[in-house]
Amino acid sequence: MTESGPVGPVTSRLIAVCTRTRDRLRTPELRDRLDGLVARLGEPSIRVAVGGRMNAGKSTLVNALLQERLAATGATETTRLVTWFRHSHQARLRVHHRDGTDRLLPLAPGGGVGATVADRGADVAGIAHLTVETPNEALSRHTIVDTPGTDSLSRLDPDSLGALGDADAVVYLMPHPGERDVEAIDAVRGWTGGLRLGAANMIGVLSRIDTLSGEDDPWPTAHRVAQRYARELRAVLSDVVPVAGLLAETARGPDFGEADARLLRSLADGDRGRTTRALRTVQRFRGWDDAPVDVGDRERLLELLGLHGIRVGLELLDEGRRATPALLEGFARRSGIETVLERIDTVFVAGADRLRASAGIAALEHLGWDATDEVDRRSLFTLQSELDRLRLEPALRQVDLAAALVDLEAGRMRLADEHLARLRDLATGSDDARRLGLDPGADREAVVAAATAQIPAWRALEARPSRVLQRHVRTAREMCEHILFAGPSQGPTWQARTESR
Repeated sequence: MTESGPVGPVTSRLIAVCTRTRDRLRTPELRDRLDGLVARLGEPSIRVAVGGRMNAGKSTLVNALLQERLAATGATETTRLVTWFRHSHQARLRVHHRDGTDRLLPLAPGGGVGATVADRGADVAGIAHLTVETPNEALSRHTIVDTPGTDSLSRLDPDSLGALGDADAVVYLMPHPGERDVEAIDAVRGWTGGLRLGAANMIGVLSRIDTLSGEDDPWPTAHRVAQRYARELRAVLSDVVPVAGLLAETARGPDFGEADARLLRSLADGDRGRTTRALRTVQRFRGWDDAPVDVGDRERLLELLGLHGIRVGLELLDEGRRATPALLEGFARRSGIETVLERIDTVFVAGADRLRASAGIAALEHLGWDATDEVDRRSLFTLQSELDRLRLEPALRQVDLAAALVDLEAGRMRLADEHLARLRDLATGSDDARRLGLDPGADREAVVAAATAQIPAWRALEARPSRVLQRHVRTAREMCEHILFAGPSQGPTWQARTESR
């Protein structure tokens, strides 16, 4: 099965299940709940939430993803508000108040959320969340949710946790990874039912890499730290990617122009030794009395690039990248943002069908079906039965296998390296070939052979005394059996066979 968008084959089947159930219900409130879920499942793009602790650089990364400075940055009140960024035909801000009312505002000049809310003198405490509607093409493939942070996500308010839990996937930022990040990720996973968020739909971003060491080139240290935490958090994060957030925001945004490129060229053409010494600290650079650019221009370069970005700019100029477009392209390449975008595409967008269906099933289970009508109770029982059958899809069994990775990481079960590699492939692969450790595009014969080879190995492990191990390897075996017997079309054909038994 190839996953090509949010409304793929598994999500389509879930929508059909919800629609059939909705038509059988007699209670208006229950019908309204399913109508809302069907509308959510049919959204044209997946929801990607950006989370992390305070000062992790979330809004800076959001602006880099948007290629526009829309998210509020700095210590403003609006950084404490959940903000949704959605594609729309016109630019405006929708303010959702806690009393249930909404208010539409035009975005302030420059488009920033913070400026718009501040200019209107809004009561921030009375706002539940914000929605920025914009014709930004960067939002054509996914909706972005910017969430506030505190010292620990376990102390986030319900608005923030609710937004993270309502997302299809999460980008989690870590400026200095540590135990608090493990605590924070566990808090988010607990809010969403524990198993729905994991390596299949969470990636980590090591932000603020220029603060990890005192070296002029922070990348060697950044790569080492990212690789270490990718290993330590592999049960819940598919990868950890280092990023220079400010450099990424400027590289993909509209603010750096020819005048700024001239400032960098002036620095590059001056005494390089003195420039290098001035760039040791922010204080030295600001206090550089006889600098080739004045104090206001130096402050602008710091705002756009930071010390690390200015050093990168000088290196790019030394490479011959003197034109503004060439500098911006170099900034993007040296910031690490292209790797984040690639991971979002390959992990989230390519897996949108399973992520959307998994989020939809979780939402159904959290609705709390209290039906007093006997017909409604029977309809909801049928719904649960259909959801149980839908969960047999390999894409959705990966949600169960996410728990296996957590148990492995916690030492609650052990597997030989060979079985461990196979389990990770099953838990994170975006199609049947990848789930079985094959190259993308492997033909059906190779898929059948790989599934056939794995089934006896998983069945043998079920004889082990560990109940935790038994449960997870049974899921792995059943997943391989489903891939083997369902055939290349795992949609209506499989469903019809199952329902005819």
